[in-house]
Amino acid sequence: MYLKRRNYLALVLIFNLKLDCCIFSYTELSSPNVSHIFQLPDERDLCYCLYGPGDGQPVLYFHGTPSSRLEPSLPAAYGIDIETLLLQYKVQLIAIDRPGMGLSTFNPSGDFISFAQDVNLLLQHLKIKQCKVMCWSGGGPFALAIADQFKEMIQAVFIITAFTVSFSSDSVFSKMHRNKFYFGAARYIPSVSRILMNLVSRKKPSKPIPQIISKLPAADHQLITNVKTLRHVSATTLQEGCRNGSKGAVYEAQLYFKDYGYHLKDIQQPVHFWWGNEDNVVIRLHAEAVEQQVANHTMHYKQNEGHLSIYFHYIEEVLETISKC
Repeated sequence: MYLKRRNYLALVLIFNLKLDCCIFSYTELSSPNVSHIFQLPDERDLCYCLYGPGDGQPVLYFHGTPSSRLEPSLPAAYGIDIETLLLQYKVQLIAIDRPGMGLSTFNPSGDFISFAQDVNLLLQHLKIKQCKVMCWSGGGPFALAIADQFKEMIQAVFIITAFTVSFSSDSVFSKMHRNKFYFGAARYIPSVSRILMNLVSRKKPSKPIPQIISKLPAADHQLITNVKTLRHVSATTLQEGCRNGSKGAVYEAQLYFKDYGYHLKDIQQPVHFWWGNEDNVVIRLHAEAVEQQVANHTMHYKQNEGHLSIYFHYIEEVLETISKC
């Protein structure tokens, strides 16, 4: 009975990992953005890319999960020139691989606060005394943690539909949609999750997933129907995030069940939050938590937008808001 249950869990995980990840799997990548390595005092590497003009206002970019420093190049898959937008709004993004993803060294004792401390050291190295932070999806707790830890350094937070509340709080996990399989597997069967992630991250998408299987809202599904586009997108997220294995990605997935190290009510900086009413990846309660608990908040609720579509449809609005804030 135990073995049957274990095999069943593995099959369920495979099925759902394919849904979550096949749009973000292996392909070749050519990116004009140079990767930089900063060595931390404990000799771990922190890898980052710079996007936008050198004299633009500095903005930290915290990617989703699992993903990488290459994520800001995603809009190119949909004909959006991010460099042109960054030049127009005079913004320079500092996109950082989190520990164990991309080219950053895994941190076996890492959490949201330790990453904030790592980034603080990077900013000292770059001689940046103040900046803003922008994030998408899984980058939310990391952005809020650094804002809480370094109130003088972080001037404002710009969140594109991201997690803000621990999955262990207020039955958050039970209210999640199909992505609960990915996070649940990382929590309860991490060894199986690592094996499957390693396999899935090396698969090349050959055809789009039917909507009846993906369960994505129409706003998101229409963005993943072109295989050529999927292959362009794929290398920036799961494949690059797991280029040295899935250990970091699975470890990070477990972190979302733990204490985030901050209280939303203590966030003092302006926080802007974009959320689409069709998003079934980041559920509405993460947006509502910011609206109810962060004193200086501005909510950008968008109709007929999902988790993917709001990123691509409103990336320019986000950058314009950053430039004016």
